[in-house]
Amino acid sequence: MNKPASIAVGVIVVAGVLATAGAWYTGTRLEGVLRTSIQDANTQIQTSLAGSDASMSVELVSLDRHLFTSTAHYRVDVQSKDLANNDKVEFLVVDNIEHGPLPWSRLKSLKLLPVMATSNYELEKSPSSEKWFAMTKGVTPLKGHVSLGYDRATQGTLELQPLDFEDKDGAFKFSGLNVEVDASADAEKIKATGNLDNLQLHVVSQEGPVNLEIKGMTFDSGGTKGKSGFYLGHSDVKFDNVLLQVVGKPALQFKNFVNTNLAQEEGGNLAAQSNYNVGMMSYDGKDVGALEMGLKFNNFDVVSTRALYELLQTTILPQQQAAAQAGVPFKPKLSPAEQAVFESQSIKLLAARPHIELEKLALRTANGESTFSLAVDLANPGSLDLPAPDLWKKILGQLDAKLQLSKPMISDLATLQATLAGQTDAQVIAQQSKDASDTVGGMAVMLQLAKIEGDNIVSNLHYANDIVDFNDQKMTTQQFIALIMGKVGGLTGQ
Repeated sequence: MNKPASIAVGVIVVAGVLATAGAWYTGTRLEGVLRTSIQDANTQIQTSLAGSDASMSVELVSLDRHLFTSTAHYRVDVQSKDLANNDKVEFLVVDNIEHGPLPWSRLKSLKLLPVMATSNYELEKSPSSEKWFAMTKGVTPLKGHVSLGYDRATQGTLELQPLDFEDKDGAFKFSGLNVEVDASADAEKIKATGNLDNLQLHVVSQEGPVNLEIKGMTFDSGGTKGKSGFYLGHSDVKFDNVLLQVVGKPALQFKNFVNTNLAQEEGGNLAAQSNYNVGMMSYDGKDVGALEMGLKFNNFDVVSTRALYELLQTTILPQQQAAAQAGVPFKPKLSPAEQAVFESQSIKLLAARPHIELEKLALRTANGESTFSLAVDLANPGSLDLPAPDLWKKILGQLDAKLQLSKPMISDLATLQATLAGQTDAQVIAQQSKDASDTVGGMAVMLQLAKIEGDNIVSNLHYANDIVDFNDQKMTTQQFIALIMGKVGGLTGQ
């Protein structure tokens, strides 16, 4: 054997020895890593479900270790009052684990970066999952693949298999869901993407049909856990088509639905923005128009926001759930310590002057667009121990609202209403549509609630320092309330 060949053989032998040693080392560490990961997962699940009547936990049932591979069995227990007879549902998962640093499945795909282990898991048949297996014709409904790095970062995929079920009560069809996830240790950073082609649910009842159909769903979400405990970053969800029909009502359809979200922490404060867009909304098969909504908030103190959120989850929401189940009015009850936390953290939150804004709420039809916007700045009242009117007067630092109703849009909606009512005479429809827009505009002007600017009915309101500027008329808050109550009373005849 020549020298280069001998060196090559030596390298291969050394690599094989190192891989074997690494696999043995991985096998000895694996159980501890799995138990730590499961403990962290259970903590996160418990936190996310706080305040609800549901519970979920994961348990490592067994682990059979070998030199290059191991087999783990997990049990996932789910309990909720929404389940039949309040029973606990138990799912079993088998996990075929390949030890690092170079698992064979990664070598085959030329992924040469060393990892601690590669997990290949799938749902096993059990009494709780038998019906699920029946809908997939015996194929495991859920499976996935995860690579665990030595830094405890994970990268993997999850697959929900297509389902097809039909009986006398209805039908359910599901094309399957694919998700890809990357996460750092302890899920400090996470990124998830996924897609679903089609989901159809059709329920038959004596009262009428119920239909739900989703087509072309994709999502892309990523973020880094901030000091607030919330994930900071972006998330996007898109649907090509969503159709919903409830009992006794015509179908409501949304086409080209897009939701984008962004969360950030700036100078110890939390800020977020969320936008919703619908390319076309239809009712009973008739196009209505495009929808748009933008929400944002900022200047939310990180520490106080987190403290109040935890109080909401651990104390207030469970009480609300119990009241709803008992059918009694909800009245929150806080211990002296909880009341002290609520008051101190609320003052701290308000001291940062939180800003909440509905940037835009819009409906755009064929001939016009109507919009509404609302911005509120909150202020520190100094103390929460004040009479309610005085407290709200001090908390509400500033408010701006603007409404713009398009008369052509009102005509479009009136035309749609007439068509849905069965009217077919074009001249009658046109006259009814014109009368509708003229009536709305005339009533708004007569009651001095708005002004006419071109084809738009416009109303503006600004509040600060107990002074209301309503359509260029300045008055105190009490005078404004009296004005509005008088207009409403005159309109209703009371």
